[in-house]
Amino acid sequence: MEILLENPFILIALLAFISSFFKKKKREQSENPNKPPQQRPQPQAERPAVEASMEEALKEEKRQQAERASRIEEEYRRRKQQAEESMRALQNQKRAAERKANSLMEPDAKLVERPQTQKQTSGQFTPQKQALVDGVIWSEILGPPRAKNPHRSIQRK
Repeated sequence: MEILLENPFILIALLAFISSFFKKKKREQSENPNKPPQQRPQPQAERPAVEASMEEALKEEKRQQAERASRIEEEYRRRKQQAEESMRALQNQKRAAERKANSLMEPDAKLVERPQTQKQTSGQFTPQKQALVDGVIWSEILGPPRAKNPHRSIQRK
């Protein structure tokens, strides 16, 4: 058994044989699809009654499927309408928040612009916080290297 599994050529040949065997069986079954193994003919009197009951069953099944389809369509329309309503509500909330943010930002922009024009006209200089931070950073970058200005520890002194 180990020889069969270890040798790939024997394994491929074995698989090909098994698949061809099943294909032959499938072909034999497909050649005679209308002829089931043990089918007996029905009498002529029973056929119309059976056909009528089959037609009624088919009509009933089609009606049930149509009802299911209409229920599914109605559910889809209802959910779509709910989704559209929620989207409109969210858009309205977004617009309201944007208006509120714009209304809050407009007074700040006016306040910032007025002192700058007053500073320029009066000749006084009042630095802003961010400008001071930038100045400290640039002084560290452009200042002397650390090797020329070492920081000694307290224990060495």
